[in-house]
Amino acid sequence: MARFYPPGVPRSIEYPVMPLYSFLENSARKFPDRTGALFLGNGVTYADLWERSLSFANHIRMLGVEKGDRVGLLMANTPQFVIAFNGILAAGGVAVPVNPLNPVEEIGRELLETDCLALVVLDRLLDKLPRNFSEEVIVADAAEYAPVHLRLLSGLASKGKVPQDSLSFEELTTGEATSPMAVDPREDVAAILYTSGTTGQPKGVMLTHYSLCANALQSYYWLRGWGYSPKPQPAGWPLILCAVPFFHSYGLNIMNEAVSFGCTLVLVPDPKPDAILESIQRHRVTHAPLIPRFVSEVLDHPRFGSFDLSSVTTASSGGASISPGLMRRFEEATGARFHQGYGLTEAGPATHATPIEGSHNYLSAGMAYPDTETRVVDLQIGEVDVPPGKEGELLVRGPQIMKGYWKAPEETAKALEGGWLHTGDIVRIDPDGWLYVVGRKRDRIVAAGHTVWPIEVEEVLLGSPEVAMAVAVGAPDPLRCNTDIQALVVLKEGVNPVGAEARLVELARSRLQPYQVPGRVDVVPSLPLTNMGKVDRLAVEAEIERRVQKAMDDYARGHAAEKS
Repeated sequence: MARFYPPGVPRSIEYPVMPLYSFLENSARKFPDRTGALFLGNGVTYADLWERSLSFANHIRMLGVEKGDRVGLLMANTPQFVIAFNGILAAGGVAVPVNPLNPVEEIGRELLETDCLALVVLDRLLDKLPRNFSEEVIVADAAEYAPVHLRLLSGLASKGKVPQDSLSFEELTTGEATSPMAVDPREDVAAILYTSGTTGQPKGVMLTHYSLCANALQSYYWLRGWGYSPKPQPAGWPLILCAVPFFHSYGLNIMNEAVSFGCTLVLVPDPKPDAILESIQRHRVTHAPLIPRFVSEVLDHPRFGSFDLSSVTTASSGGASISPGLMRRFEEATGARFHQGYGLTEAGPATHATPIEGSHNYLSAGMAYPDTETRVVDLQIGEVDVPPGKEGELLVRGPQIMKGYWKAPEETAKALEGGWLHTGDIVRIDPDGWLYVVGRKRDRIVAAGHTVWPIEVEEVLLGSPEVAMAVAVGAPDPLRCNTDIQALVVLKEGVNPVGAEARLVELARSRLQPYQVPGRVDVVPSLPLTNMGKVDRLAVEAEIERRVQKAMDDYARGHAAEKS
């Protein structure tokens, strides 16, 4: 057990065994006239959000949605997402939020795999509607909750043809309501969220009502019940920036946690730096959950200094590792306390976070949440616990852990072997309980007989003032039966690329062991990113493999030509 633990945070919580939709129901009862969501400056009360959720639940029941049936959500962060998500749960259904940034083929696969009986799609995302989806399509008007003077903006316009037999979401959220369906919170699945995992196609992660409620409350208590506030809160209660997409587990947890306490959700459907900065300033946002890409883009915005961000009390980062420099710069600019967390979709998603007061460790991903047990096991057989400070695979156990993967019993059994979630992340935990993430188990590179973790190389390259993004991968050299380290970097705007590759190799030589130094550093115009702003390592590796195969094919053709 950690020798240090944040003051005021309970080590254990008594979690209510209740449906997830009860968060919205309770806040509507306690704060009916409070603005539950702000969308482009227009407010929607908690009472309205809940009443429309119940109306939607009634209508989709009449469409044939029964307890346990799946309904897809192809949406951005709008009031309609909050209404549809809670309405699906109130009808006894299971919400399947899909990532609109995915290819249409992948969206269609996920909807087909989960047997969705209906799909709620935002009209400006109609171009992502799969042609093979033959069930009910419910189209939501993105401009419905926008101020009147903004409803004709092109950014809110439909981007595809509305299907002839589709239904109007707005019509399904008015009229007769219904009593919410009773559920078994511990057993009944509330949401299926897709994660790419480490290999193969994205897998559907089943999260129950209980696990999602538990994780929201764990985050809530970690923040001292939103009570830690060295600054006055202009509205008298927290205003939460909702720029992280709700279709991602991190964003969904933000939404659930904020709704549980009756906070106002400041919705940012298109999280560009301008929109984030303007939303914080205009609405006096007090809490700003972010991802590293958002933090970097905001701080590098040419007009950053002209925005008043003094209302922000706490800011957080998740979804990927973030440099200490970015956190410190944000704190200095806003006066906010910056903390970061660790998690994965299979864990609901959060399991660790750094404290919001007291000791600050910018290098760590944090300490374990209340009721979250951890183990670090050896990399050989995965059964022996390693001593504090030693590297191994992280195993976690707690109330927030997934029920399993959708239609994948073998992968579920492997991931939850022995009752512990095997994260696939290589970490070390020091005697005080601080977690340090080294890398993904599958990302390990064996070069010159040594283990090299890509993050160690990437951190050195990112330490250069010339580099905006970096990724290091293993590049097989079949001719030498060896694996080299290859790095790809994107330079910051305005940096002269001439000689940059050589300078970066020299930087690596000065700070890394010889076996960690990349054999080559290539400057590229861009790198593929995941929806959370991380470099898509799998896509990079696939491209490197393609290049290696092409080089081998060219060599084979040249060798054959010489012999002939």
